[in-house]
Amino acid sequence: MKKPIIISLVLLLIIGLGGMLYYKNVTSHPFKGKEDIVVEVKEGYTFYDVLGELNNKKVVKNPLLTKIYVKANKISPKIVPGEFSISTASTMEEFIKVLEDPSLDQQNTSVTIPEGYTIEQIGSTLEEKGILKKDEFIKACKEYKAPEYISKQTEKRYILEGFLFPDTYKFKKNISGNEVIGAMQKRFKEVISAIEKENNIDIKDENLERVITKASLIEREVTSKEEKLLVSSVIDNRINIGMKLQIDATVLYALGEHKDALLYKDLEIESPYNTYYAQGMPIGPICSPGKDSIEAAIFPETTEFLYYITKDNLNHKFFKTYEEFLDYKNQQ
Repeated sequence: MKKPIIISLVLLLIIGLGGMLYYKNVTSHPFKGKEDIVVEVKEGYTFYDVLGELNNKKVVKNPLLTKIYVKANKISPKIVPGEFSISTASTMEEFIKVLEDPSLDQQNTSVTIPEGYTIEQIGSTLEEKGILKKDEFIKACKEYKAPEYISKQTEKRYILEGFLFPDTYKFKKNISGNEVIGAMQKRFKEVISAIEKENNIDIKDENLERVITKASLIEREVTSKEEKLLVSSVIDNRINIGMKLQIDATVLYALGEHKDALLYKDLEIESPYNTYYAQGMPIGPICSPGKDSIEAAIFPETTEFLYYITKDNLNHKFFKTYEEFLDYKNQQ
């Protein structure tokens, strides 16, 4: 009698272990098939609604055990609406992470806003990508309630110029201008916070616009990190002795158009952005500067340079005196 009982117990043990292994396999890797699954999460959907949709597509290994697993572990992820691509090799945790990440929505369009772009260039890029009409974006920029750290002078072309951070974003087509601005403003704040943390500094709200204005000039003048520090020093050195900045990029912004070569009459345009006309900094930023330019604006190199000139269409040469600058210019 003992032998049959032992055999029965062994069989029960084997069945139990097999069941546990099957349960673990099904719940850790719940999907079957080899091709990725497209999951549409509609507005208001719960996680159980998503599982129901997948069950209807017959891609879940065992819907009942999967549901038991979700309930037993009290899983209630904060899923977001959109269209998501799920690998059938995904674990339950990986599956949930995808559904919680709006940047992975397949309906989103990736758009890169380069460093140094103006609001008008940003608007053109958004329109080219089919995300938002340029005029709608410009209108939103004009009507957007700007943060307190941005001055509201009526002479400014765009209040938000310089404060929409250049980066790669993912936007749904036909998104509102306010949503685009909100995302770019959020990224701007993140970068400023990162700079403060990395350098153990506190950028006061009353100083932030001056930093970004200076950074925008640096951004449009040079590209290398090393030269940005030098241009930053030139700007400070000129301001400290009451010398006009005379930066060509500010003239182009004041003109509102690109020109390969500026004429003398262009330098005379009466604009608060034109640093040949106005003393000191322009009235506001002339583009969206990147992180390197912002840091260069805050931490300039210590030099006596007052002049610089392009020496090979990319790099620049810096000078302490006008005579040195003129001699070099005449030799080119």
